[in-house]
Amino acid sequence: MERDYRNRIVYDIRWVRLKKYKKILRTMKYVEMAEEVKRLASALNLPQSCADNAIQLAKQLVGHGYSPQALAAASLFLSCRMLKNPRPLSDFANYVDLEKMRKAIRGLSALVKNVPRLEHYVAVIAARLSVPPTVAKSAVDLLQRNKKALQGRNPWAAAAAALWLSGIDMSLLKQFASPSTIKIIARHIK
Repeated sequence: MERDYRNRIVYDIRWVRLKKYKKILRTMKYVEMAEEVKRLASALNLPQSCADNAIQLAKQLVGHGYSPQALAAASLFLSCRMLKNPRPLSDFANYVDLEKMRKAIRGLSALVKNVPRLEHYVAVIAARLSVPPTVAKSAVDLLQRNKKALQGRNPWAAAAAALWLSGIDMSLLKQFASPSTIKIIARHIK
């Protein structure tokens, strides 16, 4: 570094050019990521509000070393959860590498504060299986009583297990044991 006669650092003109270049590069990455979010949202039939929220969420991490595909998928995954429309990771498996997506989710999760509770996962599974509301209510109560034991666990698996356990009382095990129901639950757990 060079200094002038007042001992101030003299900046080279190349630093200014480099700063402009970084700004242009970041804008290009943002545009690429936004296009990827729109492509994934249309492929997964997600609502437009989810895609818009995902673009705003991913905008904060553009240029931090994540691939545009992984960042777009992670932001869509988290924005769906924020808008109370959770989607399983297996929905994104055909479009992006899940390991890269998980890294991007970890980076974005610090920015997300409004993540749905386990009751929302119970509601999604109960709606898809047409389970009576009394069973869903007892499953939610079971999850509330065992909150500490479920920390860090897969929310889809916990919701399915709670519905199964609360279905024991209502003799709904035949419905849960049918092969089609197991396939539906297994798709959500992956």
